[in-house]
Amino acid sequence: MKITKVTTYSTHTTQFRNFNFVRVDTDEGIHGIGELFCVGADVAVQEMVKYVSEWVVGMDPLDRERIQKRIFNYSRFPGGSVLYTAASAIDLALWDIAGKVANLPVYKLLGAVRDKVPVYCHARGKNSKETLENVMPKLEKYGYKAFKVGVRSLGYHPYGKAEKELDEMFDGLRTALGDDMEIGIDMQSKIYEPFEGKRVCNLLEPYRPFFVEEPIRSDNLENWAEMAEGVNVPLATGEEIFDPWSWEKLISLHAVDILQPDILLAGGFTGMRKIAAMAEPSFRKLSPHNPLSTLANCINVHFCMCTYNVTFLENEPREEGMDADLVTDVLKVKDGFITPNDKPGWGMDLNYEFLEAHPPIVWSRVNLSSPNAYDMDGAPHIM
Repeated sequence: MKITKVTTYSTHTTQFRNFNFVRVDTDEGIHGIGELFCVGADVAVQEMVKYVSEWVVGMDPLDRERIQKRIFNYSRFPGGSVLYTAASAIDLALWDIAGKVANLPVYKLLGAVRDKVPVYCHARGKNSKETLENVMPKLEKYGYKAFKVGVRSLGYHPYGKAEKELDEMFDGLRTALGDDMEIGIDMQSKIYEPFEGKRVCNLLEPYRPFFVEEPIRSDNLENWAEMAEGVNVPLATGEEIFDPWSWEKLISLHAVDILQPDILLAGGFTGMRKIAAMAEPSFRKLSPHNPLSTLANCINVHFCMCTYNVTFLENEPREEGMDADLVTDVLKVKDGFITPNDKPGWGMDLNYEFLEAHPPIVWSRVNLSSPNAYDMDGAPHIM
């Protein structure tokens, strides 16, 4: 069997960003699909896939490691996020092909370690009252046993006001939901200084958070070791980390408790399994970053089904509307868990008519007219 063609697709549905996909075709009529992470340069990512496909066409699609190493090694300079997501999406499409060749779901190729995958959802609101109004319908309908929330003022002046809002948020949520609900917080990498991140984390200790995600940025990994000292809440990061050398360094620091790699960015299934293997000896759990399409959600479920050291998977219901129309099948959340189907490969294909009918857009991570795009002195702020 040989790879004959690599094709990219980009579409806009209900999110502020696009969803981007890769399809790999073979000379035996079997094809596989993968997804690209939206690193903020969708056209560049698609061109990268097209560029590296010249090194991929003609190869055996079952030689996944060989193909991935060819993509990385032939690029000369260390690849950034654009190259890594291109290689990841191609790898995922090759795993889909492997499942179809074996007539097995991908997770069955490797062997399941669990029967179902626990998932957590997102909650949004300016305060605990609004957040409860937002999240309760999802908790009641889907049975989620965990969720994460954001406090938008964190990282902005005045810091004291932001910290009071953080305290009110968790005090209100814990009072309403009790101690058995797992509640995490995503601080979205808006704080740079380790001392400021440490102070905010310590405020949360009385509320026993499930995790504190990215209280500081992941750019300087040594900062995590500095910040973690004296902090008694579980720390989480990883969505912006993709190469194995950075993962090895972060894990060796013993500063982060929950690792959040993105399978669309960290080398696909092949790369994620390496991260999980590095993390297991130090008893670190993976909670994969999973904010994108129905297909990405399905791929992550397969990964969690066959990987021992994972905890809750990030998830939003993708069972209705445009998210469901994007593919030929959807996975459904029931009682706070999700399971893959028994079809070969990922168990779903893209709806190509839908993709054609919903072209991509030019998008920005932040509304540049929003005050939150800037610090109090007018300097651009990380969002």
